[in-house]
Amino acid sequence: MTDVLEQVFPSRIEAIAALRAAAPSFDRLKAAAAAVREAAAVYGRAPAARIWTAFADGLDCIAQLEAWRVAVLSAEVDADRHLRAAQRRFEGMEASGGATLFETELRARLRPLTEPEPDADGLRSALGTLPMPIALFADPEPQLPSWAREPREQVTPPPELAVAFLAFAIDGRSAERIHWLAPQQTHDLKLEVKVSRWPEGADRIRLSPVSVEPARTFDLPTFEFDRPSGPGPYTFSETGRMVLHTPQALEARPYEFLYAAEFSPLESEQPVVVAGQRILRLNGSDPRQNPITGYPGIDRKLIAIRDQLRREPRISEPEAADVLQVLAALGNLMGQAVQDARYPQPISEAAFQDDVRQMLRGSRFIGVELEEQAHAAGGRTDLSYRGVRIELKSERVRSLTLEDCKRYAAQAATYAIGTNRLVGVLCVLDATPKTAVPFPVEDGIEIVPVETATSPVYVAICLVQGGLPRPSDLSR
Repeated sequence: MTDVLEQVFPSRIEAIAALRAAAPSFDRLKAAAAAVREAAAVYGRAPAARIWTAFADGLDCIAQLEAWRVAVLSAEVDADRHLRAAQRRFEGMEASGGATLFETELRARLRPLTEPEPDADGLRSALGTLPMPIALFADPEPQLPSWAREPREQVTPPPELAVAFLAFAIDGRSAERIHWLAPQQTHDLKLEVKVSRWPEGADRIRLSPVSVEPARTFDLPTFEFDRPSGPGPYTFSETGRMVLHTPQALEARPYEFLYAAEFSPLESEQPVVVAGQRILRLNGSDPRQNPITGYPGIDRKLIAIRDQLRREPRISEPEAADVLQVLAALGNLMGQAVQDARYPQPISEAAFQDDVRQMLRGSRFIGVELEEQAHAAGGRTDLSYRGVRIELKSERVRSLTLEDCKRYAAQAATYAIGTNRLVGVLCVLDATPKTAVPFPVEDGIEIVPVETATSPVYVAICLVQGGLPRPSDLSR
């Protein structure tokens, strides 16, 4: 056993300095993590090795998190890849399950990494203030004497794989995670690709789209680049034409296209690793060709809500589709309420429920499946469609904003939970007399999370405007 503190402690000091720096860089944090990992190796089989390795894993998580923060601020393409890398590394730490006090506290401080938008500065501070036990001794691995070691064959390592890093722009704008694309129109698709190295015998690289979508529904370009001269890495850029031939229904998932790369001739080195923005997700919904409510602004808002529901993995596709059917009918009611001044005077909640019931029953997609006064969570819901609970309110005293309506969201969320659903609907009529210009109807729809003891449920709020002034009254 030997005293190793002098060997390893400088790496700990540098790691703490990197964590507490005002503007730490990814490279500094990664270098600190590598130094701490080397220090862990000094301890050999001693218990301290595990503690120092866990600390190095934590530093790697923070380095990726810092890279994510910088990428978001710089509007980089697919900035979330750094956050996903940090979260996957933390999942590995959770799976390893070290039981020492240090490892348990380390995981507890890093657990906010699992949040959708973790606080990078807060996590750095949490790790930088975590005390670490002092270990003085190492337990090196025993080495066989040279005469007892078997001779090893010299193995030539395989060449490093060629990597093609992709970035796309559509009509001059960086492609988003889910990019809306007007169907039946021609668009520019620009590809920038960086190839790490060019193998011997290859004279061209080809990047082509691969998809399970029906071939007749799209045309995407194939890109080809000839062998360049000089040492790598190599950067290429080219613009092609693309078109989606068929618009999508509201419930349809986005088109997905994966770009694959290969060198030619095919006898040359394969495969090519494709990194970066390798998948294009295109939303081909077009409310003009395939209207949802008859009100374009509301249609655009419903498409945004659809995408928001899809980002929550716990919400099933059938539940999201049922919620969207209800919102489509209520969105049409909201448009009528402003266009035709449908509710000129305050009415009771019962009268409002009768009107909404008739409106929903009139939808060919809902009709007979609409229930009234269904039981859920020990109470009676106003209306229900395929288990989607619809809570109705009518305000006759004071004018409401969308923010005011959120105070009713907990009741709608409770009805949803009582039916084993994650989304409820709240429709509020504000028919109090108005003296101001009505707001755009699409601004009256929002989906909000309602926190529970474990995970959030969601409530879609629709604020129906009533009591509107006549336009001529506003000019007096």
